[in-house]
Amino acid sequence: PNTKRQSIMTGQEPGKNNAQKSCCLSNKLRLETDDSTGFLYQKCATGPLIMSNIFLSTAIIRLAEMELGCVGDDVECGKIHGFKPSSLLALSATVSGILSAFLLPFIGAIVDFTPNRHLLGVISAIVIVAIQAIQIYTVESTWFPMAILQSINGFVYQSASLAAYGYLPEISASLEEKKFQWYSSLYYIVFFAHQVIFLVAVAAIAIIFSTGDVLTAQISQGIDTVVTGGFFALTWYFFTKKEAKSELPPGSTLFRAGFVQVFKTAKGLHQHYPKTVARFFIGVIFAQATIYSFSTVSVTYVYEVLKFDSTQISLLFVIVLCFTIPGAYFANWLAVKTNPITGIKIQIVTFIAVNFAAFLTLSDPSKEIPAYCFGAVWGFWIGWYYPLEAMIYSAIVPKGQESELAGFYLYCTQILSFLPPLVFTIMNEADINLKWGGVHLDCYIFVALFFFHFMLPWEECLEAAKVNELKEEDQNEDGYAEDNIDA
Repeated sequence: PNTKRQSIMTGQEPGKNNAQKSCCLSNKLRLETDDSTGFLYQKCATGPLIMSNIFLSTAIIRLAEMELGCVGDDVECGKIHGFKPSSLLALSATVSGILSAFLLPFIGAIVDFTPNRHLLGVISAIVIVAIQAIQIYTVESTWFPMAILQSINGFVYQSASLAAYGYLPEISASLEEKKFQWYSSLYYIVFFAHQVIFLVAVAAIAIIFSTGDVLTAQISQGIDTVVTGGFFALTWYFFTKKEAKSELPPGSTLFRAGFVQVFKTAKGLHQHYPKTVARFFIGVIFAQATIYSFSTVSVTYVYEVLKFDSTQISLLFVIVLCFTIPGAYFANWLAVKTNPITGIKIQIVTFIAVNFAAFLTLSDPSKEIPAYCFGAVWGFWIGWYYPLEAMIYSAIVPKGQESELAGFYLYCTQILSFLPPLVFTIMNEADINLKWGGVHLDCYIFVALFFFHFMLPWEECLEAAKVNELKEEDQNEDGYAEDNIDA
């Protein structure tokens, strides 16, 4: 199916090297095209991968405390390798965020300007699975190297994601619009479903066999190595090899071209859509800084302040994930009743209030039940946010540029991801109460609210999107073609 449209995207003759790959999988486990099937299994792979970090993170803090001899309630820990054990997760997230901010444009240039997109994805997947396998041996004598590997793995994960998201323009062009919209929803359904299944499975094993934090993390890493490794194998089996999207400008390098693309895209958006798309992307930068850092900060907080073990933390996140579903439905209802911009502003205002109340209320180990209740509320509000962000993006981006801007969109979600965990680390090392480290996350999403609030009214945003000035500008410039805009 769609061989004619696929030939347009790949430059191949219809029916030549673009038939669906044969595999042992039932057609019920495949989508209409190979690339869309590959993206589906990429989501299946990354869901458990992200959740395995919860168990590993808890084990790393526990092992650091064991090395210091400060395991137990009300025992003051010193510092190890210059930092408190409670700072280790935030520090790891900071390193991953800095690597992503400085190196993702280079990865984007590989996707755009070379025929190595598929190879990049394969290598990234192999590195991720290899690190996951190595981390099975996380014990008291190895926890620090494992923490370093975790920082590296965070960046490699973003590289693999960027390689996969590079296929979205081809997937979109090869499918009917309604089919692509359904697949877009399906990808996130399977993503969250695999997260929940993984968490429940590992938590059940921990409860039944009474495994401690360290053994639970080892079991989690072992299971994820098999699960994520298997799904990644399917991912890059189905993803097809592609030629370079465009030629590298004469005299340029991949590293320079990547940053030039980011700058060029940002400049074009500011010049032609300053009060719509430009302000939206700036808002996304700050909003995602809060949401991306939330799991790191919350895991550290409930472990250190509420004294949760890995099983309790996994149950908390199961509740969070389950309540994202009604949150997503509520987002759709509110967007219909008002509009997506109004909906996201209401979401941010209420999230700030909930987050503030949660970190001030959950002050000691006796607050276990309230923590689960706030987990439900957090999940609802996170599920409320993502659909609205996606609705705004798909509606206000200039027509014909939705998929091409996907890479820039992904970069915006990562460029500031290092800042909240860095500030959290600084506050923790300065002996500031951890509750203020949690509350400070509200600052970034408040900045996002500011930029969302000063966007044009919804109807005017929709009107502005009907004129593709980015495409017109691109056609008048030498060196960079219109479909380069997805750095």
